[in-house]
Amino acid sequence: MGQQPSTPKITAQDRAIFQMKQQRDKLKQYQKRLNVVVLRQTNLAKEALSKGDKERALFYLRSKKQQQSVISKTYEQLDNLENLIGTIEFKLIEKDVVYGLTQGNQVLQKLNTEMSVDKIDKLMDEVEDERLKVDEVSEILGTKNALSNSEELEVDEEFERMDREINGTVQLPDVANDTHKVSFPETPSTELEPEEAQKEEQQNTPNEPLVA
Repeated sequence: MGQQPSTPKITAQDRAIFQMKQQRDKLKQYQKRLNVVVLRQTNLAKEALSKGDKERALFYLRSKKQQQSVISKTYEQLDNLENLIGTIEFKLIEKDVVYGLTQGNQVLQKLNTEMSVDKIDKLMDEVEDERLKVDEVSEILGTKNALSNSEELEVDEEFERMDREINGTVQLPDVANDTHKVSFPETPSTELEPEEAQKEEQQNTPNEPLVA
């Protein structure tokens, strides 16, 4: 079964406004009845005057005037009552607004107390300390996990052996595309003079061993 909605609490202000609205409605009903009476008295005065009965006609007109005076007073009372109801309702709205502002101000003060500058600075310092610890641990782990050149070479050799066992081939360096080629001296394009050729031949001929 669903939960029944709670009945709104009726305050003293609500009762007072309700009673004033009841009085307002009663005044409006009273005005309607008086208007009917005024219309009836107008018709009676016309009938009496048509019959030549001036006294009765004046009587109805005087009574009509009194009823109209009462109607005017009820209009004044009705206006005052309407203004009073409107003022009370507006004040209640103002009260709710002031109450809401008060509650909001209290919450804001509490938040300002909880989030003071000192607490924020302390929190930021704690966050920075934790970050430095994390960086320190990461640096230590990174140093421990770093491999030396010899270890990297051993890893490469193990990878090659594993590749031979699994694929049966080893990727050799591409000699054709190797940029580190051996350069040889170029052949002279000009012929040497006889003397220069003889000197060149003597330089290239190995020395004979001396005979004892």
